[in-house]
Amino acid sequence: MSPHWRYFLAGIAAALAIALLILIFLAYQQPELLLDWVNLRYCG
Repeated sequence: MSPHWRYFLAGIAAALAIALLILIFLAYQQPELLLDWVNLRYCG
């Protein structure tokens, strides 16, 4: 595996981790918003 791909995958992993942390933080701030979104996903 070339170093280029390793950095590329590491960047994607870091971006996903940051996005996940932001989602968790927002869910903590507004749990009802997350519940509404999950209900939309299940129903729709």
